[in-house]
Amino acid sequence: MNTTVVICAYTQRRWDDVTAALAAVEAQTVPAGEVILVIDHNPELQQRAAAEFTGVLVVANSGRRGLSGARNTAIELAKGDVLVFLDDDAVPERDWLEELLAGYEDPRVLAVGGAARPAWPDGERSPLLPAGGGDGELDWVVGCTYTGQPRTEEPVRNLMGCNMSFRREAFQLAGLFTEDLGRVGRTPLGCEETELCIRLRQASPGALILFRPSAVVRHRVTPDRLTWGYLRRRGWGEGISKALVSRSVGADAALSTERDYLRRIIPAAMLREFAKLVRGKGFSGLLALFVVVGATAAGYLRGKLSRHRLRIRVSTPKLVHGPIHVATVDIRDLPARLTVPPRAVGHYRAAQVLVRDGERTLDVMLLPVRHGVVQLDVLAAGTPVVARETGFERPLISVVIPTAHRKAQAVESVRAALAAGYPGELEILVVDNFPPQEAGDDWLRGEVERLGARYLVEPRKGVSVARNTGAVASTGDFIAFLDENISVEPGWFDAVAEEFVTDPDLGCVTAMVLPASLETDAEVLFERLKGYSHTVHRQRLDRETVREDPLYPLSMARYGPGSCTTWRRTTFESLRGFDPLLGAGTPSMAGEDLDLFVRLARAGGTVVYTPHAVARHTHRADWLELREQMRGYGVGLAAMLLLSIARRPIGVFSILRHFPRGLARLAARTPELPLSDRAARSRLRQLRRDERYGLLGGPLALAKAWKRHRVDARSRPR
Repeated sequence: MNTTVVICAYTQRRWDDVTAALAAVEAQTVPAGEVILVIDHNPELQQRAAAEFTGVLVVANSGRRGLSGARNTAIELAKGDVLVFLDDDAVPERDWLEELLAGYEDPRVLAVGGAARPAWPDGERSPLLPAGGGDGELDWVVGCTYTGQPRTEEPVRNLMGCNMSFRREAFQLAGLFTEDLGRVGRTPLGCEETELCIRLRQASPGALILFRPSAVVRHRVTPDRLTWGYLRRRGWGEGISKALVSRSVGADAALSTERDYLRRIIPAAMLREFAKLVRGKGFSGLLALFVVVGATAAGYLRGKLSRHRLRIRVSTPKLVHGPIHVATVDIRDLPARLTVPPRAVGHYRAAQVLVRDGERTLDVMLLPVRHGVVQLDVLAAGTPVVARETGFERPLISVVIPTAHRKAQAVESVRAALAAGYPGELEILVVDNFPPQEAGDDWLRGEVERLGARYLVEPRKGVSVARNTGAVASTGDFIAFLDENISVEPGWFDAVAEEFVTDPDLGCVTAMVLPASLETDAEVLFERLKGYSHTVHRQRLDRETVREDPLYPLSMARYGPGSCTTWRRTTFESLRGFDPLLGAGTPSMAGEDLDLFVRLARAGGTVVYTPHAVARHTHRADWLELREQMRGYGVGLAAMLLLSIARRPIGVFSILRHFPRGLARLAARTPELPLSDRAARSRLRQLRRDERYGLLGGPLALAKAWKRHRVDARSRPR
């Protein structure tokens, strides 16, 4: 699993600790995919870290001052599938990362944490903190594993902040760390990880949060934490934080572990320490128990009197509402600043930047535009990608482009395919699915043939029929299906061919599709809801590699866009192509791509998503057209599920099992916007309602599609 290790730092007094933590991360038995060091509002420390640490992405906290804001900054920048959080004064064991990742074998596990062993100032446990052998009951005060935590691998309510990890999906389900909690400088507040873990369990009741004591870090305990004043402040802060958490997620969830701790662990510790006092072995341990428990209770009462409410940020694509400039930069020739062209009306608020290393994709970032300029300094430290294989023999690829109402765009799609620079052979076929007369469209025929492509006519309506017609007429061993509003970029065919040549069992390759324009509200809203640039990491999707996804094989977003796919001919023909009852141009309106992916998955096939094959999609620029498109997605999904049940009735049990989680994910994907963009918030809710209402029209649409297909079949010449 690709991992991102996150370390947050705020002071130069811990420079040696940060250095030791980074060195230990680099020496792990399983290397991290990337390491992010977030500096919490300390420009001098940031400048020093950026100059001295190599192979580390050093960034400033873009949120509120404090540990939670710093962690959220890293979450928004991280590329890993698993995000691992390590305190700046904690040093992990060599197998720490390996042990954490081993916990994700169960697909239900969304978070894994480990143990923290104290590194005392003089090498010996402080007499201030009581212990009956092993961990102490109050070791949580200094950020370490304490008595009462599991001794073996077990599910827990929450993890420890100094040693924890999450699947990226966890933040999509539960949101980010609340910046109203968490340590700020030396102020000993906390519970931000507790609150997040509880929210995660509430958002996904079947999820597991796993504690693995074998994943160990050594947490340095400084002398200033071994004073009576610190114990009092730490307990007070913990109590206030727990009160805020209980107000946010409910007292039962927030205090379940604490009640058990106070009922079992603390009384046993007090009896032991009282026995020590009677034997004349000191009273500091007993006094520490009273001080910490009393201060925590007082802090909790104080917090309950507060009317403060926690604010929760959701983890969504970071697109803002308004015009967004679309750009591509190459890391090999990266300018310090990117100048954004002026607009006739208004101005750009952000830029979506595709970061490439030649023909390899590094990242897709949304960066702010200030005074017409985008600062690109943050892109200087990118994660290296594997170099492209150049020694393979490039096969013939047939490109099928169906078109109906946007024939000028189809011509541009042909031009883009020819300009993509494929050294092998390309066979391009444009299928006219809406000809003005029986012989076809003379203008389109002339434009297509002038570019060296073939022109075909398919009068039966439906993108599935048009694609199948093009596939039958093609001759290549691999068939690329491009919609008329898709333009591939240079290197697209090379990246696709490389996947097929290096993996003979591969059935289909999908690509990264980015917006060609984000000028209108409709384009921006579509990208927020249905954007195809879901990850910059290559993914191989089959029964083994997607076990962690409970919706597989019905997980639409995992496959990539069906409007830009390449199929191995033998695989495509074995599946009998696209179903003519589904897709644009039919009453079902959509669903043909997911239907074919699901049939491939059930046949044991494999799909690879490659971010290095990049294409541009022209989104709907009109609001009413976008609403109709979103309704069509709902209609197509319902029709596709019904058709799947008709083919394989036993599959109804699988669909019913997945349906509640699918609806929850559909609802959870509605992104948030700043409160100032209330009109955009209203429109987002409207688009989501349109999609859900479309589900209700699926059965009738499928019946109409089946009736029309029968009429077309009878009228077709034999």
